Amino acid sequence: MTAAATVWAPPAHVDQAARAEYEAGADLKSVLSARLDSGWAWSALGAAALQDGDYVLAYAHSLLGQELALRALRQAAWSEGQPVSAAVLLGAMVLGLAAESLGAREQARSARAFVANQGCDIHDTELLASLVR
Repeated sequence: MTAAATVWAPPAHVDQAARAEYEAGADLKSVLSARLDSGWAWSALGAAALQDGDYVLAYAHSLLGQELALRALRQAAWSEGQPVSAAVLLGAMVLGLAAESLGAREQARSARAFVANQGCDIHDTELLASLVR
């Protein structure tokens, strides 16, 4: 299943604005500094830490990013069973991969199951990259 088929986003959401700024060329840390409530920006920073091999930082950033993104969805009348936003999916993927690397088996299992429930694979590197770009 493609990311477009599994991702829902509320209109005019802070994550969409943060992602647009980043795609327009802004530095990720600058985007995050201006939008500390962006789950997508925190999760994207976690993805960068994961790529750099800093699994503790990736874990922490993605955990916060996923929580902020879930909170935003709930405020937009989202409910369990509906597709999640790109920010939530990105956070779960990075969190699961970081947890695997750190040996946090239960957290990794939980993240894998969450991502699988969205019709995706936690190890889908193309999907992960598309959620950051």
